[in-house]
Amino acid sequence: MSEHGVKHTTDWVVGPVVGHVTPETVRLWVRGRAAGPVFAWVGREPDLRDARLAAAGQTWPEAGFAAVVDVTGLEPDTRYFYTLTAAETPPAGPGPYPSFQTAPPADAAGPLTFVFGSCFVPGNPYGEATVQRLLHLLTAADAPRFGLLLGDQIYPDAASENGLGRIALTVDDYREAYRLAWAETAWREALARLPWYMIWDDHEVDNDWFWTSPDRVEAQTSWYTRLLRRLTGQPRETWVNISRRRLHAAVQTFWEHQMMHGAPLRLPPEGVEAQRPLILTSDRGHFGYTFTYGPAAFYVLDLHSHRYMGAYGRAMMNAEQWADLEHWLLDVRDRYPIKFLVSSVSVFFQQRLPMGGGRWDDFPDERRRLVHLLNAHQVEGLFILTGDLHVAHVVEARLEGTERPFDAWEFSVSPWGQHVFRWGRLLGKPARFPGVRTARWLGTWAVPNFGWVRYGTEPRPWLLFRLETPTGPRLTVRLEHDPARGWQRVASEPGA
Repeated sequence: MSEHGVKHTTDWVVGPVVGHVTPETVRLWVRGRAAGPVFAWVGREPDLRDARLAAAGQTWPEAGFAAVVDVTGLEPDTRYFYTLTAAETPPAGPGPYPSFQTAPPADAAGPLTFVFGSCFVPGNPYGEATVQRLLHLLTAADAPRFGLLLGDQIYPDAASENGLGRIALTVDDYREAYRLAWAETAWREALARLPWYMIWDDHEVDNDWFWTSPDRVEAQTSWYTRLLRRLTGQPRETWVNISRRRLHAAVQTFWEHQMMHGAPLRLPPEGVEAQRPLILTSDRGHFGYTFTYGPAAFYVLDLHSHRYMGAYGRAMMNAEQWADLEHWLLDVRDRYPIKFLVSSVSVFFQQRLPMGGGRWDDFPDERRRLVHLLNAHQVEGLFILTGDLHVAHVVEARLEGTERPFDAWEFSVSPWGQHVFRWGRLLGKPARFPGVRTARWLGTWAVPNFGWVRYGTEPRPWLLFRLETPTGPRLTVRLEHDPARGWQRVASEPGA
């Protein structure tokens, strides 16, 4: 049994992790020690005395002995207890065993709750406390049903913080960074008890990394990262162009730990069917995906597979993902009253002293294009979820629209456990640019944190956002849809 209260078998290096969940299915993930079978046992009793063999899978040597077991034939909106074993023998002992809840029927009105956040390093003095706060919320009457991890789940590029004592360069280094973050911290408990949807930000590869051209032949980190590493005597491979060895290691382990158990990708990169995603110059695939949960639709953007800056210009996404995003917006605009656009970095944050890094304000044409899509198609009821900044904020923006002006909100949270950006409010401001009439902060908070969101459609569509910290909530914002005026903020309270 772990110190956090869930029984873990020695068969697994990391896991289990609960992934994509629907009303009838769930994806369960583990990383083992060798090639072999994985058996999923599922029941409705906490001690699994009613356990049945629900599905089986196989660890993949090509994926570091990670495995996904797809369980089908489940009932909607139902709590199941489960365990994964390496032998086809029923679980023995009282547990405790982790559990998950299947998604509600597609026409469910709610209320439903989820959490989201980003940025975690093992050993951070606040990280354990923040995740423990999440574990506490799992026992509440309005407990979250799933979570979103928006990037920087690991810091393989931070020698003093990642637990390795060095900058990761190889596949084994990156895999060990995941193990230290997920198997040696409270995250092991949280990942086993809640379905999770994930996407990467920069640190899954390297700080503020980018391609230097759209053909994706050469990649770099930021100039200040390269300079600092050279001055501090880091290995040459860490401060020249990112080597193919490092890129392969980062992308491969990102796939193994964060994508294998997720929702179906919209346009998968080549190689994922063989558990070996490739970075090919001609491949237009990306890691973006969508899913729905009750009356809400989610689009999770991939802002790194095709991001480039240099002599050929700059872009956050390739043409295929832009077209797909527009099709999704048109598809869900009227069918789902609540829409979430999940971005690893903030849309409505404007740096006063831009460092040329990896946020939307470093790509002004791309940011205008995004807002133009929202305005051109009058996409109301869309909420942007972001992380990355190491300071939380809520931005209320008034967009131009084509039929009428309308409001949009950005909820930016981070870090789960990392250094906080105490001067964030002074070094940035809400972004106002063509297509945005006004933008203002409802508040900023430089504390360890994550976001808590509850939503429903009765008696009319509504959403409640809460900023959670280790000591409790700091802010509560309630939004409601008015048939005559659109979405409106009806309450905002500072909290504890």
